[in-house]
Formats: sequence, C-alpha cells, structure tokens
Amino acid sequence: MAELVKEGKVRFIGLSEAAPATLRRAHAEHPITALQTEYSLWSRDPEDELLGVVRELGIGFVPYSPLGRGFLSGEIKSIDDLAPDDFRRTNPRFAGDNFQKNLDLVDAVGAIAADKGVTAAQLALAWVLAQGEDLVPIPGTRRITTVEQNAAAADIVLTPDDLARIEAVFPRGAAAGERYAPGGMSSLNR
Repeated sequence: MAELVKEGKVRFIGLSEAAPATLRRAHAEHPITALQTEYSLWSRDPEDELLGVVRELGIGFVPYSPLGRGFLSGEIKSIDDLAPDDFRRTNPRFAGDNFQKNLDLVDAVGAIAADKGVTAAQLALAWVLAQGEDLVPIPGTRRITTVEQNAAAADIVLTPDDLARIEAVFPRGAAAGERYAPGGMSSLNR
C-alpha cells in the first residue's frame, strides 16, 4: 500500500476493525490516516486500548454505527419494525431477550434526551462526539431529515452531569448480546 501512495494511486491509507497491535505494525510501515471501528454507547470496546493507540499515533478515529445499527435512535420498538429480510434480525443484540434488555437501555437514554429537548439519536451521537474532538462518527441514514437531525447533534453540549447520567443508565458493557453473530465476531480486531 505504501508503494501505491508513493505512486500517487492512493492518497491515504485507512484500516477498519484493526487490533491495536495490527495498527501499530501497519503504522510503522506507512502512516495510517484513519481507523474505522464500531463505537457507540452499546459498543465501547475501543475504550480498552484502541482509542489510546490512535491518539498516541495521531490516527483519526472514525466510529461507524454510532447509533447501534439504528437501535439507539429509539425508533425501533419491536423486531417487527424491521423488514423480514433486514440483516439486523440475525444480530444477537436484536434477538430474543437481548432485544428487550437493549430496548430498556435505549428508553432510559431517551428519557435523558427528552430532558435535554433532543432525540435519543442526537443524544447518542453527542455522547460519541463528547469522547474526543478527534472522533468523526459516520451514522448511516436514508432520509434528509435524519441527516439534518444527526448533524444537529454536533451542537449539543453534554455537561459532566449529563455524561454521568448517561453512564449511570447505560454503563459500559450494559448492551446485551454480541456485536455480530459468531462468524462476524471472529473477523474483528485482527
């Protein structure tokens, strides 16, 4: 990849779901510009070591799925809200008892959002943004109105009290179920 950069065929190199050791090895060969990894209220594994490594190396961090595949928006109230062919139906966090446990967490976040006069999605995005100015979350959306609502999250200021309230109702590790089915989990953070 470094050769492609030298030849001008590639401008920057980024990685996705790389483990800290992999990131260090790659960065030693050629500067890595960005790392894309899932990070949200319900997926906080990057806090273990990864955020520290990207900051140490000066690598941009691009959290994908900052709304937990839409679940943190508060708009999914039942598995039946998802189309029959929606891939999330196979996600452990949307399955069985995990669904209700996660819904309870989202409802608690939604109550805090209502107190602040914002949506649950906006609060979840504001939480990611509050984790550091070097994070650039990339929420997916299909509607212009949702893009506008998501962008408005950048203007939400979360106080230390707000962050403590969020942490109290949605502490690290509270999400029920794995991020992916076993086959998907085996390909992460390599």
